[in-house]
Amino acid sequence: MPLAPELRFVDRTKVVRDGKTYVFFGGTDYHRMGSHPEVLRAFQEAAATEGLDCAGSRLTTGNYALLVQLERKTAEFLGREEAACCSGGYLSNTVALEAVREDFQRFFISATAHASVVTPAEALPRERLHPFKDPEDLARELKRRLRPGEKPLVLTDGVVSGSGVIPPLAAYWEAVRELDGKLLVDDSHGLGVVGPTGRGSTEETGLPPRAFILSGTYSKGFGVFGGLVAGDRGLLEKVIRRSRAFVGATPMPPPVTAAVLRGMEILRSHPELIAGLRIRTLRMRERMAALGFPAIASPAPIFSVTYGDEARNRRLGGILERDGIFPTFINYPGCPPGGHFRFTLSSAHTDEEVERLIRAIAASRAQ
Repeated sequence: MPLAPELRFVDRTKVVRDGKTYVFFGGTDYHRMGSHPEVLRAFQEAAATEGLDCAGSRLTTGNYALLVQLERKTAEFLGREEAACCSGGYLSNTVALEAVREDFQRFFISATAHASVVTPAEALPRERLHPFKDPEDLARELKRRLRPGEKPLVLTDGVVSGSGVIPPLAAYWEAVRELDGKLLVDDSHGLGVVGPTGRGSTEETGLPPRAFILSGTYSKGFGVFGGLVAGDRGLLEKVIRRSRAFVGATPMPPPVTAAVLRGMEILRSHPELIAGLRIRTLRMRERMAALGFPAIASPAPIFSVTYGDEARNRRLGGILERDGIFPTFINYPGCPPGGHFRFTLSSAHTDEEVERLIRAIAASRAQ
């Protein structure tokens, strides 16, 4: 599989490829914090005063005040008692599972789980890991697999990265609630984006804090980089004591941490960014349904568009390029047949840019 084309990001919603500028509806920086002037300034100031390298593991010489502050602010933002930062979003599920796997005896993994969930799950004993497709299948698997006294942990996404679908988390919780189980929710695409205050899919679906352990990233809703694990009091101690991925990795560099802190402050002080993106997303879902695409009731700003036909998908790609929109076509394992266009809205896109995208999709539908 070849690498994607080389892109240069300009403005907050545009990219340049081969000398041509396109409106960009790709990627996962849902508020464009990665190019926000205040976030960039926080990065630059921390680089000048703190340097780029934190010089070692958190247990040796790599612990520093900004990182401890970010862990506290993350827990506050998410409404959890504790949070632990790690050096990458993909790594966060490894850290989380290493920290809590001793507390559970059976693991049930959703068929839609992201590769970052699947990777550490594959290190579990095969006889203790059980896939499921939906709440009914989960209930059957729990009844079939769980032995007396065993506690289940359900591994699931909070938002499916390719489509924006929010899995039925409340139904998963109902299935394991009386079994002393929990959910490990990878909410990378939900944090800072969905839920009334941006706490993610668990807030959107009304899960109580006791129901779940949260993993995620600072590279999407917060637009910077790094990973996180959040949960009840005692989680951080488990991370430090049990997770080799946490102990052995160099933590986030200080300028990155400072940038995340500033992005988080902006979202907390400007809730209209989250509310506005939600409104824009739901309106676009209505427009897409009116064009005949599947109706999805989700405020996550991810849209999968495909005709399930290579020729018609190529036609859409040509219309997008003609209209100055970068064609974010994806066709790797797990994608719909024939590949799909994965569009993402941001709170920085203008109404005119969104309308241009909808017109291009409508034009392809008419042909």
